[in-house]
Parts: sequence; structure tokens; C-alpha cells
Amino acid sequence: MTRAFMLIGGLLLASPALAAQRVHEVRLEHPAAGVFRFAPDRLVVAGGDVLEFTVESGGPYVVAFVAADIPPALRGRLQAALPPGSTELRGPVLAAAGASFRVTLPGLPAGRYRFETVTHAAYRMQGTLTVR
Repeated sequence: MTRAFMLIGGLLLASPALAAQRVHEVRLEHPAAGVFRFAPDRLVVAGGDVLEFTVESGGPYVVAFVAADIPPALRGRLQAALPPGSTELRGPVLAAAGASFRVTLPGLPAGRYRFETVTHAAYRMQGTLTVR
């Protein structure tokens, strides 16, 4: 039985699609009065990678991808990758410390894509994904 698990594990690790997937943790922070930020606020990603947005402090937050950066033909795929009930390329409301959501990035063309918080737009809480 151990041999079977080793064989299956080896096949999973050898799979290019699975080996390439990475989880990128993005913290939503409010470290001081008037300061709201993503940490990190710049990420280099690939299609199939996972973004996990987690509230560290402050809130509530609503993370949104900037629609103007997403090719119109791919907006539906990104929307479908967001949690159920999400609309307009926005994630769910993250109201308290520890709240989080994940999105698996669909294949996007190489380029830069912005994300921001709708709830803290006045504080310019923004981040950038660079897809390679």
C-alpha cells in the first residue's frame, strides 16, 4: 500500500499543471490611522495560481479586480472563479480579522492587472498582478 501512495504522489508532483500552481497569500492590513494596504501589493503569478486574500486588521473589505484591465472575453471566466454570490469582479465582504477568500486565476494573457478595495478606494488601497 505504501508503494501505491508513493507512486500516486510521484505522479502528482510530476504533473506540470499541479507543480506550477502556487498559493499567493495577500494580507489586508490597517496598520495605522488612514493607512490601508495589501501586503504584498505586487505579485508575479501564472494562470492556475491561487490568490488568498485574508483580513489581518481593519475592515470591512471588498476586493475587486479592475474590469478595464481584464480582456472582455475573459471577465466571465474570472467572475466564475470568484466565490459564489460575487458580482462585478468583486469578492465577498470580508468583515473581521481572519476572514478570507480564495480565487484560482484563469489563464490570463501576460500583462499587468490591478486589484483594489471598493470599501477603501479613498485610501488608494491597490495591488498589481503581473501575469507571466
